[in-house]
Amino acid sequence: MFYFKKMKMATFSNVMAQLPALFEGRPALVRQAARADVTLLVSTETTRRRLILRKGKLQVAPADGPMDSWDVALRGEARVWHDHWLPLPPPTAADIFGMRRHGRLVIEGNFLRLMLSLQLVKDILALPRGAR
Repeated sequence: MFYFKKMKMATFSNVMAQLPALFEGRPALVRQAARADVTLLVSTETTRRRLILRKGKLQVAPADGPMDSWDVALRGEARVWHDHWLPLPPPTAADIFGMRRHGRLVIEGNFLRLMLSLQLVKDILALPRGAR
């Protein structure tokens, strides 16, 4: 537990900006995403980003305007995302449904879109774990 307290907290925006490069560095994940078509809104209390996954390409875009569309929103505090990206996350932050079950994350939107790409979404959101 001491390790978790000493770890420097990376900013949400910086981690989100790294996701496309981390994704491209995983060829098996890119192949798995070849037919994916989902837009996620991933947000903290102050920052919103859209993860756009189309035909094996991942883009991160700001979501500042009211017309920025998304299929599924994942909303949690910055601390939740920091915990999720730890090399060994606690059980309350190990995956999106664990975070939801413990009241740390709100999931809303088109659940069919989420379920069609569930493992892919979970794998992409876990990419920063090994990048620190």
